Amino acid sequence: MDLTRGQRAKIRDLIANGERFRLGVAIQAPGLSIDLACFGLDAAGKLADERYMTFFNQPTSPCGGVQLITTANASSGGPANGPSTAASHDQASFAIDLGKLPPSIERLTITAAIEGAGAMSRIGQGHVRFLDDAIETGRFAFSGADFAAERALMLLEIYRKGGIWRTAAIGQGFNGGLAALVEHFGGTVAESTPAAAPPPTQPPTSKAASSPASPSPPSQSPPAQPKTPGVSLSKITLEKKGNRVSLEKPSNAEHGEILINLSWRPAASGPVKRGLFGAKRPSQIDLDLGCLVELRTGDKGAIQALGNNFGDLHNPPYIALDADDRTGNSSEGENLRINGKHWDAIRRVLIYAFIYEGAPNWAEADAKISLKTPGQPEIEVHLDSQSSHEPMCAIALLENDAGAVRITKLVDYYRGHREVDQAHQWGLRWTAGRKD
Repeated sequence: MDLTRGQRAKIRDLIANGERFRLGVAIQAPGLSIDLACFGLDAAGKLADERYMTFFNQPTSPCGGVQLITTANASSGGPANGPSTAASHDQASFAIDLGKLPPSIERLTITAAIEGAGAMSRIGQGHVRFLDDAIETGRFAFSGADFAAERALMLLEIYRKGGIWRTAAIGQGFNGGLAALVEHFGGTVAESTPAAAPPPTQPPTSKAASSPASPSPPSQSPPAQPKTPGVSLSKITLEKKGNRVSLEKPSNAEHGEILINLSWRPAASGPVKRGLFGAKRPSQIDLDLGCLVELRTGDKGAIQALGNNFGDLHNPPYIALDADDRTGNSSEGENLRINGKHWDAIRRVLIYAFIYEGAPNWAEADAKISLKTPGQPEIEVHLDSQSSHEPMCAIALLENDAGAVRITKLVDYYRGHREVDQAHQWGLRWTAGRKD
């Protein structure tokens, strides 16, 4: 079903089970950085509970009913339209489970906002589409010709009326950026107080930690919470090798889950491989995310798909690699999770990526990692200073600094795991491995 601006439809007419689906979003916007958000609103159309703004600093709602998933294998400058079954043409998606939303949430509003200067008139084509088991069942398409100098868009709404969930294609421009949207919906924006960042230093040569399984699913209907001190829209990019930032432990609380996502853009051209029935397709780079870990007990290890060592989130080493992508083809990239409740048991973690398949070409991969922790600014580290021939990159070092998470940008390139180990004095024994 193609939705036009202002058109409404029942969710059950688009989605077979009427509750669980994805909203894939793509906006062709060369030169613009666009942030997506989903506002969970009450009957008055207000953000009564700021934890229900799902965006880069809060990628999952407390009930688990909304999750923002960044698509690794898509470029913001790429085409907005594509085959109806190809989720990889979406730059991000929201996984929605309406059955998990508490009764207080009556409306979900999907928005897009330009980070920094720019205007929505500069975008090319864009879409929001409904995906039912990866099959497209509905699409709302738009273009920059529909807008002028606005810096934000209200794209689509999912709302409850008469006990039935429905959708409306909005496509409305909004003056102001993401902060203005938060205030429009009755939320407050936290004052920008980024974590302390000491002056650049050379990365230290010590200490890390290792991994576990996926966290237990959130409760179905969380109790009402008092309003938070405001939504933090801060982002921190570690620009130069040796740059550091520290995430302090919240007072009288543990760190939340530290989600580390590796995203990249596979090469769109180059040597071709034979596919099914002899068809040719461009070769693609397969990046794998992993880490070295050292616990305070002195135990050391490595977490990675190569060798099938996926770690454990709830037992030592308290780090887990998501096990849903053993080939590097997931549109969501690769994810490592660190259990912040057990951060005191961890001494250091060295985050790395390696090219499992494909020619080492880090420049074309355009890879980066993002670190997301509840209540903290998102932190990005780009794999710049690219080496054209070494397949291994030590990206960042996380150290336990009196309970704080101290993050140092490394971005050093090596021939393999053993060389990374030796450079950072881990002392592990390495043997050849493979992914199942």
